[in-house]
Amino acid sequence: MAKILIIDDSKLIAEFGKSILTGKGFEISYAPDGLIGLKKAKAEKPDLILLDIVMPGLDGYKVCEKLKADPDTKNLPVIMLTSKGEPADKIKGLGLGAVDYITKPFDAGELIARVTTQIRIKELYEALQEKNRQLQEMANKDGLTNLYNHRFFHEHLAKDVQRAQRYFEPLSCIFIDIDHFKHFNDTYGHQTGDQILKTLGALLLDSIRASDLAARYGGEEFAVILHYADLETARAVAERLRKMVASRTFRIDEKEFHITISIGVATIPHPKITNPQDLVDAADQALYNAKKNGRNRVEVFNEGT
Repeated sequence: MAKILIIDDSKLIAEFGKSILTGKGFEISYAPDGLIGLKKAKAEKPDLILLDIVMPGLDGYKVCEKLKADPDTKNLPVIMLTSKGEPADKIKGLGLGAVDYITKPFDAGELIARVTTQIRIKELYEALQEKNRQLQEMANKDGLTNLYNHRFFHEHLAKDVQRAQRYFEPLSCIFIDIDHFKHFNDTYGHQTGDQILKTLGALLLDSIRASDLAARYGGEEFAVILHYADLETARAVAERLRKMVASRTFRIDEKEFHITISIGVATIPHPKITNPQDLVDAADQALYNAKKNGRNRVEVFNEGT
């Protein structure tokens, strides 16, 4: 049910509008002046506002201007109610952000038609916004694992490093590589390998906090950003992940498989890490050492690395 806020100092006009619109299934809220109207608009977030122009104190123009200046209410559609027939008065309201106007005393049919049109436009706009959000989310995700992709990881890491350095907060990055995965694919086929990647991606999502970020970095390599995590915390998370994967049985098409992972960990603040690329390189260097030193292990980046 769409909610409509009527802001009008005339209770008679407001009751007339309410009687018409409630009969068409709309939920009506009322404010007798501009100040109360602004508070109600912010608190209730109505689907549409019917706003009288001529009111004591704050007139409709000033109310509309304040509504559009507030991030919480700027997208609420406003229909101006005016007893003035001059085009200049109507143009002024539209210039301030109103979507339409109705001349008082208004006709019931016209009121319903204009309100219904604006409600429908708002619904279409919200549906479009949601579709755009979904498309953006798809653009940020890896199609196989549903983790964030390489591009989004780097965009997010750049912001996270900047924030961590500004507020002197620890931030950790871990790189994960499936051991001998090329041999696995050559032996069991890429379809089975893809299932392993999907399952491992799901395990990563289930094993980190909602505030952290997991991404498929490329091929069989994954990356995780751990917010507010110092080196020892990140090392513990990495070791828990390593043990979890090593002890897990992956069942695919009634067959059982076992894999292991190698993990590299890097953390800021660190004297050798001053920017996002340094952090990536450090985690990658630690991962290289984990593979060089026998695989199925965790290595951390430090000054001696």
